[in-house]
Amino acid sequence: MHYRTPLAAVGGAVTTFLLVTVTVIELVNVEFSALVALPLGLLAGLGTLMAVALNLADLSPERRRLLFAYAAFGPAVLLVLALSYVNVGRSLLSAEVAVGVGLLATVVVYVSLWRRESAA
Repeated sequence: MHYRTPLAAVGGAVTTFLLVTVTVIELVNVEFSALVALPLGLLAGLGTLMAVALNLADLSPERRRLLFAYAAFGPAVLLVLALSYVNVGRSLLSAEVAVGVGLLATVVVYVSLWRRESAA
């Protein structure tokens, strides 16, 4: 197993967890929507973890690039939110900035992998 397989699996699981959890919390407009959203996000994240860990080697190079870019989003968002939590630039690092940094990380990973594969 290559070292990128567990990184992509965990990154994809974190991204899926965040996307499912936030979406369910926003769609279910009740007071304790997180009680429904967190288990659903965990299940979706675990499903993604298993699917990526078992099938990454079988993917085409283009789909692998997309997967690595997708897997970069969640950890980047969590890093910005963690920095905000420990008071490193708390006034600058909002949730919107965290999502922007996550999207930027996604684009940077995809373009760098694309350039590396096209140069080879």
